[in-house]
Order: sequence, then structure tokens, then C-alpha cells
Amino acid sequence: MDSPTCLILVVDGSAICRELLAKVLESAGYSVACTATSADGLRILSDRKPAMILLDPATADEGIRFLEVLRRKPGFRNIPVTLVTDISDKNFVMRAAKLGVRDYVLKRRFSLAELLTRLQKYVRASGACGADGQGSAPPPPEKGAPPEPNLSIPIAIRPQERPSEPATPARSTVRLTREQSLARLEDCVGTRTLPGVVAEVIALVNSPRGAISELADVLKRDPVLAARVLQLANSAAFASQKPRISSVDEAVRNIGTGGVRGMMLSVGIFESLPLGEGDKMQLLRIWQHSFAVASIMEKLVPASDATPAGVAHLTGLCHELGEIVLRQQYPEEYAAATEYAARSGKGFPPAISEVLGVPYQDFMSLLLSKMGLPPLITVPIEEFFDRAVRRAATGIGSVLSRALRMANVYAHGMMLAPVPDAPVTPITGAEYRNTFGGTAVPELDPAQLRSEALTTVNLLSGVSGAQASELCRSPVSGNCGRIWYCRHQSYSSFDPLGVLLGFAGDVEVSGSLPEASELANCNALVVAATRQENPLVARQEVEQIVRLAAGRPIPLLYLSGVGGEVLSVPEHVVCRKLPISLAEALGFLDAVGKDSAASQAIAAA
Repeated sequence: MDSPTCLILVVDGSAICRELLAKVLESAGYSVACTATSADGLRILSDRKPAMILLDPATADEGIRFLEVLRRKPGFRNIPVTLVTDISDKNFVMRAAKLGVRDYVLKRRFSLAELLTRLQKYVRASGACGADGQGSAPPPPEKGAPPEPNLSIPIAIRPQERPSEPATPARSTVRLTREQSLARLEDCVGTRTLPGVVAEVIALVNSPRGAISELADVLKRDPVLAARVLQLANSAAFASQKPRISSVDEAVRNIGTGGVRGMMLSVGIFESLPLGEGDKMQLLRIWQHSFAVASIMEKLVPASDATPAGVAHLTGLCHELGEIVLRQQYPEEYAAATEYAARSGKGFPPAISEVLGVPYQDFMSLLLSKMGLPPLITVPIEEFFDRAVRRAATGIGSVLSRALRMANVYAHGMMLAPVPDAPVTPITGAEYRNTFGGTAVPELDPAQLRSEALTTVNLLSGVSGAQASELCRSPVSGNCGRIWYCRHQSYSSFDPLGVLLGFAGDVEVSGSLPEASELANCNALVVAATRQENPLVARQEVEQIVRLAAGRPIPLLYLSGVGGEVLSVPEHVVCRKLPISLAEALGFLDAVGKDSAASQAIAAA
């Protein structure tokens, strides 16, 4: 973009949707203002005039009120507005059209690429950002009625769609050589050291024969760290029904050496990278994800001579440190890589590798080793990112790197993801067996794990009030009612998608489709079919599902190895290729919740 003054206003009550739209729009070069309510949107309009408004009102009435006020304000009559919503009431759509809405996009069926194309068209037509839709120019005079709106229902989302032309990093001036990248890494990380007792615990963890029976004595050597650990141990998420812990010895007795060790490592690693630079809220979300993955890894990977107690936890805890350092110390390079990844479809690790001039896995390995972490920790993380860069098969790498991949996606299912478009997918039984052999799937409590991660971040960061509430807010309301989840027999019960659905409603997991009588008691049907790319089988399964739900067109989500673009489906059926992004899954569940609430209101009336 030649000018940052081309402002897009996003009004959307869903934080995950606001963040996704903001990320995509900023990558395209627009300036973005986001708010959760129409009232706040109007307050923003009192200070700034956007070139375009993307609106998802909480209710149809609220949307109409917003548009009526907007059109009465001097100078705002011709601002193009696009509804990006799941409100499908025909009367609302027609009333919005009379109030100058240019386009109407159903959330559960829109394409980010298509939305950007339409947005650029309307912005260019308005003249608010210049003839090319990218610069600054005076707005056109307010004459005549708004252009005829486009009220056709758009095509389904196709996240895999990318521009056909070759993509290169747009901000070529920020591309670095390998030497420049490593020299800057040395400058920003070389002086950071872990607290002494944390380094000692890591050394014990690294030794297969290292005993930590004297953990309390080790922790007592650092009173400040001990105080932080006790604060965490007494928090609501960890204390449970245990009496208040007033000493390090009590902490070890009540929580166990493993729990205290994990807290020590979490506190030490977190405080070695202060939040002084970058987007604080986004950095804290990355830490939420890291703490969740650490806890999952500790429960998922059994301790052995090859993976001593604490190694799995530390591997999960540190796997996103590269993301944190890049956001803080390489902001221009990070922005260029994000934009490049979005345009090229390569993914972030390959894109940042090109921008930095060094493979991302090598960058991560050097970062972690400079922080004093041993190869037992750094190698699995390097393998994890090597697979991401090379798009390698899931069965390669060490047990720790494969477990890290599964724990990473499981945390996404807990709605703790570093980015809105993080993947969510069931884990195949073959992948789980190849990693852990005949070991049974551990019983995890996703709600408790999520609570622990949120509590840890809030306590260590010191956030409170509105920021703490925003960090802890669940993206789903939990009011989706009964969801029938048909999971193909090839998948394991270690299922990130099933976890996400469990946060949204009452989930019935089955290996088959429901009978018509069973479906009558459901608010949604989710089908996770095989990942094999077989369009014929997928079409047959979708047709069977449509016939089953013919009498009651509830929201249906069909996931398989085939993209929705090759399947012709009714409006209420959403087809996606696995893995689905967290943002898309939450968009579907948001629509289910609204349908469920509407059904309850009708029944009550």
C-alpha cells in the first residue's frame, strides 16, 4: 500500500473473526479499526472516516439501527458497507439494502480471497483511497442513491485458493542475509540468561539419571522465583480443593515434584523474554498456547530414559519462542513474511525462512541453544518446524517432535491458538500408534488445561481488568445444544476437533450417521470423513447426509480430504477440506449457537 490512510472499519462481536479479518486486511495493506459493538463503531466514526465498513451486528435490529444512524450522519451516506454475518432473515437483508448496504456475505460460506476482491472493488469505486484503491483521495460528492447492492449468496470458503501469479516478498527491502539474521539474533538474545535455579533444573531434566528429590532446596535458593511459584500454586486453576500452600515444601508435597518443576520452568522461561515490545495481547495469546502445549505434552509423553521427566513439558513450552522473538525483534521482517505467506500459500515457516535468509528450524535451534537449552529439547522443536517447512509426512521425526505436532493441534482445539487460522483436525489412529505404540490415550480434561494456561499467563503477565477478561474470554458461547459428531473409524479418540465441539455444546460421538429420529433431537451434525482425496465417495456421503436431513435442515459440517469447491451442496451444508482452520470452525459453531438460540426463543413463545 502506498498510504496507510485507507481505513477499513470492522464491527464484529466475535474476537476470533475480528482478528482474522484484521490480519488479512493488514496483510493486504489496509489500515484497520476493530470493535465489538455497533455503538463503539459509531464512536469510532465520530473521529475517523473509513473507506469501507464490514458489519456483523449482534441482532438484525441492531444492524438496522446502526445503518440508519450512519446514513443520517453528514458525509457518511456513501461509505460502502458489507454485511459479513450469519443473519439470514430476508426482511433484514432487504431493509439493509435500502440503507445502502453494497454486499451481503454469509460467514459460514464466504471466501477471504473473494471478500478482498469485492472490498477492493467497492473501495476503488468510492474513491476514498484513490483510483487504484490504495492511495488517498478526497471522497466523491454525495449525489444520488447508493449503487445497487449485490445480494446474491456467495460461494463457499476455499481457503486453499491463492493468486495464480508467482508471489515474492513484497517488502524486499527487509530481506536479510543469513549473516545479518544471526548477528541480530546474537544481539537480542545473547544477553538473556535464564534464572540460575531454572538452568539447574533444566540441567537435571537433561540428565537421564538426574534426581530432583531435592527440588524444594533448589527452589529456595531463589526467593523471588519461589514467591512466583507459590502464587501460581495457590491460584484457582491449580489449588482446587487443596489447602492454601504457604511454603515451598508444602508446594512439593501437595502439587508434586512434576507440578512444581513445570511451574519453575514456566516462570523462568516466561520472564527471560519480557513483554516490553510488540503487540502485548498477541504475545500473551502465544504464551497461552505454549503453556497449554507444555501441559498436554507432559501428560501425553511417558517419561523414559530417552525422555526424562520434564523434557516433554519444556519442549512444548519453548516451541513458540521463535514466534515471540520474531514479533518483538524482527517486526518488519515478520510483517513481510506474513504478507508473503498469505499471498503465496507457502505457509509461514517457509516464508520467514526466505525473508530471514536462514531456515526457520535453524533459526529456532540457535535461539534455543543460546538460551541454554540442551539438544534434547532443541532437536525435537527443530524437527517440528522442519516438517512444517518441507510439508513432510506425519510419521517422520522423533517421538517428541511427533507428539509436539499432536499437542499443538490439540491446544488449537482448546481454542488456545497463536493465530486465528491455526489448523484443527482429528488425529488418525495410525499416527497415534506410530508415535506411542500401544500406549492408551491419556484421559485429559481440556477445560482444566485451558483454565491452567489462562491463569498462568494472567498471573505472570500481571494483566487485569478488561485485558484479563479479553484474554480469558471463550470464543464459543457453549449454547450450541446437542451436536452429533460422526467420526470416521480411522481417527483416534485423541481428537482436537472433538475437544472444540465439546466446548460448544453437548457432543454425541459416533462412528456412524444418526437415524432420522436421533437427528431430530440435534442442533447440528458434524462429519469427519476420511482424509483420502476421493471426490466420488465424498459426493455420495454428502448426498446421503442431505437426504437424511431433508426434513430438518439443521447446520451440517462435512470435513474430508476433498475441498468444498468440487461438491454441490445446499446452503445449510458446509464442506471443508481437512484440516479446517479454527476461525472457520468457530464461524460454523457461532452460526449453530444463533440457530439454537432462535429455536429456543420460538419454542418458548
